Amino acid sequence: MPRIKERIMNQPIREALATPTGWLVSPTREFCIFFFRDPKSEMAFPRVSTQLWYCLEDGTPTKLKNTRRIDLESAIETWHELLTQDWELMKHPISDTAA
Repeated sequence: MPRIKERIMNQPIREALATPTGWLVSPTREFCIFFFRDPKSEMAFPRVSTQLWYCLEDGTPTKLKNTRRIDLESAIETWHELLTQDWELMKHPISDTAA
């Protein structure tokens, strides 16, 4: 029995990762994407929803193109990849709950 307890005690504790949240707008100002934590996902296995929108030149979303639900690690990877491809973080007058 001590071996099981020892093995459990030596397992690394999973650290909480920050959830990407907010609006990114494409370099062409043609699309914007909204990232938000899925409120229905489990705390132990957080999921992120993304909404890809067509947008105006000022970055204002106009029409929803698609919605996706992805795991947290994929969302973080996508967020960072978009930022390295010149997508910009923006603030919108649209509330986060409206999207």
